Amino acid sequence: MKTMHSFSMRKEQSGAALIVVLMLLVVITLLGLASMRGAIMQERMAANTISRGLAFQVAEAGLRQAEIMVRDAAAISFPSSGCSNGRCAMPKPDAEPVWAAKDFWANGGSQYQTGAQVKSYDGEVAISPRFVIEDFGTSVSGGGASDCVDVSKACISTAEQSVYRITAYAATPSGAEVIVQSLYRR
Repeated sequence: MKTMHSFSMRKEQSGAALIVVLMLLVVITLLGLASMRGAIMQERMAANTISRGLAFQVAEAGLRQAEIMVRDAAAISFPSSGCSNGRCAMPKPDAEPVWAAKDFWANGGSQYQTGAQVKSYDGEVAISPRFVIEDFGTSVSGGGASDCVDVSKACISTAEQSVYRITAYAATPSGAEVIVQSLYRR
């Protein structure tokens, strides 16, 4: 009689435990996939932040290099129109700057000047900044402390100064692009 009773208990089991365990496995798998996707996204964001920071530092180095070139040059010659060797003619009022053109910063262009290569923190990536110096005419300095742009030189009071707009560009192999500008008087 005992055998009959245990046989009937087996017949009454419907496999509910199997269904519950399978559902739990599906939920745990979905949670694992979601957390992996989030970790991958955060890794990409961190890599993009590093890449953009590197591009910014290289563009800043190019900007400073161009400012030193302007500061130390006895005379700077500019073309009558367009750009040549990183020197650009005075822009027309309300005209789009030449460096804003779609392919201006493309490799091999003679319209910009290339600065010294800057290597990444791990030494694996070397990027060269590109820059242009635009003639912005002259201005008269009032002689106040705020008129002294270049602190490495004595401030010129009530004298006419040449004004230049310097635009520097840098791009990393991963696609981060940065453009920085400064107005420089001398």
